[in-house]
Amino acid sequence: MKRTLAIAAIADLLFLALALYTRIKDFLFVHEWLLSALAAAPALVIAGLELRHSGEANRLRQEANQFRDAANAERREANAQRQRANDALAQIATHTKRVPTKSERNAERLQRYLGAMAKVVNADGSEWGNAGEIVEVKDEVATLFVPASFSSSSAWATHVQCEDLEIIESPVGSAALTLKVLKRYGTDQNFGQIKSWTERVKPEAAPVFPKGGNVFHAEYVKPASPERRRLDVFESADGRNHYMLAASSGETLYGDNVGISRHFMLNQLEYEAQGFRYNGGGSGGSKYPLFINTRS
Repeated sequence: MKRTLAIAAIADLLFLALALYTRIKDFLFVHEWLLSALAAAPALVIAGLELRHSGEANRLRQEANQFRDAANAERREANAQRQRANDALAQIATHTKRVPTKSERNAERLQRYLGAMAKVVNADGSEWGNAGEIVEVKDEVATLFVPASFSSSSAWATHVQCEDLEIIESPVGSAALTLKVLKRYGTDQNFGQIKSWTERVKPEAAPVFPKGGNVFHAEYVKPASPERRRLDVFESADGRNHYMLAASSGETLYGDNVGISRHFMLNQLEYEAQGFRYNGGGSGGSKYPLFINTRS
């Protein structure tokens, strides 16, 4: 643009120089059409140059637009490539995602039943005499608790790794589900006469019992095993109707002649369920009758 203006200015100066020269001036005044033509010449020159430059500018703009279109196409292709890459990574992540183990799945399912009662079946198909309460699921180990009751001589808890459980989520009576224990984890814990899981952390005052003589004892053995069990009943030294039942497992129970007889029979039943058999015993005589029967 500046170049065009410069050319136009020079053309105007040359025209003025020629127009002011005397002979030329007189000639032009006589031929007015020529004067008009010369006066219009700079404008025509400028218009021509501007037209030429405008065409060049349009061509350059078209080329720039073409380059921009090509760049946009490249960007779209790059975006499409990135999207395809992201989709491929998502598929890889889906296929490589770790599948939860049976133990993890069972632990998650049991978390929904904390505090619920469950019907429990052993691996051999035998059933527990009492429903077990699901009291804890920690580190993929479930704890089942049975409180002391009329049908259970003492409270106890057993631990099972979640991978060794089969879960049937269908109510059976008062039980919310059925658990089949394929294998126990560790040894059972005995909690004495507690009636609920929370009572296990409460200190229990040791009862005062004036220990007298042994009025009944029995021994149990398991065939082809060195394991043995023993139950001893002691009467109260003060002659009251009060007895103590001591088990070789460390459990100690107290009650009158009826209550201690019931606990004895329940322990004997539990031993028999575990494969133990009566191996002898005897009675030392009791002031109050004991309702105890042993089976060979």
